[in-house]
Amino acid sequence: MNIVKSQRDYAIDLLRIVSMLMVPMVHILGQGGILAAAVPFSIQYESAWLLESFLLVAVNCFVLITGYVYYGKETKYYHLLTLWAEVLFYSIIIIIALKFMVPNEIGLEHYWKSIIPTFFTKGQFSRYWFFSAYVGMFLLSPFVNLGLKHFDKKQDLTVFLTLFIIFSLLPTILNQDQALNLNQGYSILWFVVLYYTGGIIHKYEIFKKFKTYKWALIYIVCMLLSWAIRFVLESVGLIEPGFALYSFNCYSSALYFVGGIALFCVFKNINITKSSVISVIKFFTPVCFGVYLIHNNMSLAHFYFDGRFEFLASMDPISLVIGVILIGLGIFVACSLVDWVRELLFRALKVKSRLAKFEKNVYSKFNNYLNLNS
Repeated sequence: MNIVKSQRDYAIDLLRIVSMLMVPMVHILGQGGILAAAVPFSIQYESAWLLESFLLVAVNCFVLITGYVYYGKETKYYHLLTLWAEVLFYSIIIIIALKFMVPNEIGLEHYWKSIIPTFFTKGQFSRYWFFSAYVGMFLLSPFVNLGLKHFDKKQDLTVFLTLFIIFSLLPTILNQDQALNLNQGYSILWFVVLYYTGGIIHKYEIFKKFKTYKWALIYIVCMLLSWAIRFVLESVGLIEPGFALYSFNCYSSALYFVGGIALFCVFKNINITKSSVISVIKFFTPVCFGVYLIHNNMSLAHFYFDGRFEFLASMDPISLVIGVILIGLGIFVACSLVDWVRELLFRALKVKSRLAKFEKNVYSKFNNYLNLNS
């Protein structure tokens, strides 16, 4: 067995891959129409929701990773610009392709909204909400990093508990998933909370507080509780059954917050040294974001994804779950292969290094301007 030693944390990369693998599955269940088509309280309905419950931590884990990785580091905005370049690349390429595929459905507004997709948040143009929230969080990250750098343990604990209670625990208990403009976790504010939490995990090495199996148990219990509470609330008529996210089944839920932290710590405690595994991780890590951008493109998904998987709702529970997993895996692999073409193109064009140079030049000119006027 070949052993590879590296400073890179491949366990975090693996979590990034697994989280992105979960995302298409969540979309298959939701936008794909399964949760809406399944008969409430049927075994198919409950099986679909149980699977959904275990998958919904994906977004939280993604943002926790960002907070963890960027802890103690200077904010480099070219990273954000590189991601934005990917968004623009797929938005424009896909809308042009759709013009040939469904010419009567694509108008001038589609081109305009494809150029600046992060500024449109209604209807089919809300697909890139994650990136929109991520942009806002990234811009605010220097201030969060400053706090993480200077706060002592007591101050960090106070801030963390305050954020948890106000923005997660109380809205969950009071069933107010729209409270404080959290919008069920689809917001910049919630991403900032997650970013800060990721930094806390890194700063105090929270993942070492329990053994891996205990973190895994916390994750499982939180997800089962979320499913069970939704089931009880629907059964007694306190909430309407159907495809909807409640305070116990949304990103900002206390259960998904704690469950996401637990799953993060499970992966952080994994020691990956086998070269073959590392090779697979290295292949998929750079193209993870592309999987999201391709399969959930605002226009492509509108025409070719929404409601396309309703047929799984009529299958037996095992076939339903296996179907979601296999289709999600297929989408992940297919989009990854497509995004490798984009990755190779960006490398050939030196997009990242050019943007890094651009950022450096802007900072240099700005500093010169400040020195001249001081």
